[in-house]
Amino acid sequence: MSEDIQYSKDYDVGWEKWVDAYDQELEDLRELNEEEFDEEELEELGLDEGFLGKQLSPIIKSIMTPFGILPLTEQSLASRHFKFWVGHTNFMLGDGLKTSPEDFEKIIGSVLGVESIDILTSYRFRIAIGKMFQDREVMTNVKDRLIGFIKSKQNEQDQ
Repeated sequence: MSEDIQYSKDYDVGWEKWVDAYDQELEDLRELNEEEFDEEELEELGLDEGFLGKQLSPIIKSIMTPFGILPLTEQSLASRHFKFWVGHTNFMLGDGLKTSPEDFEKIIGSVLGVESIDILTSYRFRIAIGKMFQDREVMTNVKDRLIGFIKSKQNEQDQ
């Protein structure tokens, strides 16, 4: 890691905007659909000369969901409907003894403005913030609640 990063000695939560991987794929496909190809480029793509002068049919990317096959469009991207943030912690989100990931889901989910919560790893979670709420305010409240909870568990253990 970089020497410039300041690591907290106390409990902390850092934030990063969630990036939708499918969003970039859609942009790449859009560019490919709009591109004109010459004979050499078609050969590189493994297409024969019969395609030359013809427009390639649009490529529609799909994903499999619990609800069946869903075409991947700008309207179907979660990132277009939700404000997602990833929280990084320097404490475990459930140690299996005193706390569980479900405890942290309940705490985070009870913060006003949090629409959804996903525990991704032992140190990482993703939240969606309601569009009528200020991101930084909600994220500060989540951080305060998490740190308060983990410190109270530590105090219980020390007694």
